[in-house]
Amino acid sequence: MGNALRPVVDPALPQQERALLLKSATGLAPASAPAPTGSSWGDRVRGDMPGAVTVATLCGFLPAVAGFYLRGLPGLAVGAVLQSALAVVLWSGGFKQFVLAGTVLQIAAWVVLMVLHGGKDERAELGRLHHGRYYLEADFDQGDLRPWFGAVPGGLMWRAQSAVTTVLESDVEAAGLLDDTANAVVLPQREWEIARSLAELTRNARELDAAVPPGRRGRKESEPQRKASREATAEVLGRVRALEEYAARVRAADKAYREWRTVRELEELNAGTRESLARAVRDELAAAEIDDAADRPGLAPLRDSLQKAREAGRTLAEPAVEQV
Repeated sequence: MGNALRPVVDPALPQQERALLLKSATGLAPASAPAPTGSSWGDRVRGDMPGAVTVATLCGFLPAVAGFYLRGLPGLAVGAVLQSALAVVLWSGGFKQFVLAGTVLQIAAWVVLMVLHGGKDERAELGRLHHGRYYLEADFDQGDLRPWFGAVPGGLMWRAQSAVTTVLESDVEAAGLLDDTANAVVLPQREWEIARSLAELTRNARELDAAVPPGRRGRKESEPQRKASREATAEVLGRVRALEEYAARVRAADKAYREWRTVRELEELNAGTRESLARAVRDELAAAEIDDAADRPGLAPLRDSLQKAREAGRTLAEPAVEQV
């Protein structure tokens, strides 16, 4: 597979929540694993603790600064009183007593911060709330289950994600030459459907594999289940190939778009500059092709490739209409 998979999140979730979950897999639990439990601190989670320790340390030894940071002028007033008390302890009891008093104040501040002021780890909270509505790489880990599929689920998922990335990060998409609104809706939906199918196939294969006695694995008794898994995988593979076909059309449109822009730039140059630029862009267009293209509009190849890409995109969107 080569590259790690990014999370696949249910497109029905609110966009802001999807964006947080899509950032990375860190702190999220696979759908195939038990749902994460809540924190004993209520809304506070382990991720809050390091930040709370840092602020609590500031409260313990520089309470005036911490008070102003947390509560503005009222906090500064309270912090100034505590700072004066620490100064008295240092003056009368020495450095050891000062450190002890600061440590006690630090611990007390940490408890208060976690109970009253600790920030909520929104992403971890969303991970618990929406567990099962996002998939991670572990959900497609086939292990030694390949005989059930005849393919690698994680590899299929990676191919689907690569195709989606190709479309969404293409030059023609950025230029608004594709149906970018449909892409923003259809592509996440297709990616989610593929992920859901592959995760379900992986889960079923694990259950079937566990149900077959070790000494009987690979025998004809499991062949009907294997056949069913492979047929279902073949159906998902067809959807992945449809995405890849769309991505291939978009890549062709990108190439035509870059060539068209090159021609447009060349048309604005004088003859002397054209030859030097032709050498610089020879990998994209041969010098003779540049000269020929400069004498015609250059739009026909771009129109053709864009039309094919749009047709592939419409074909990809058709199942979504049927499912409504």
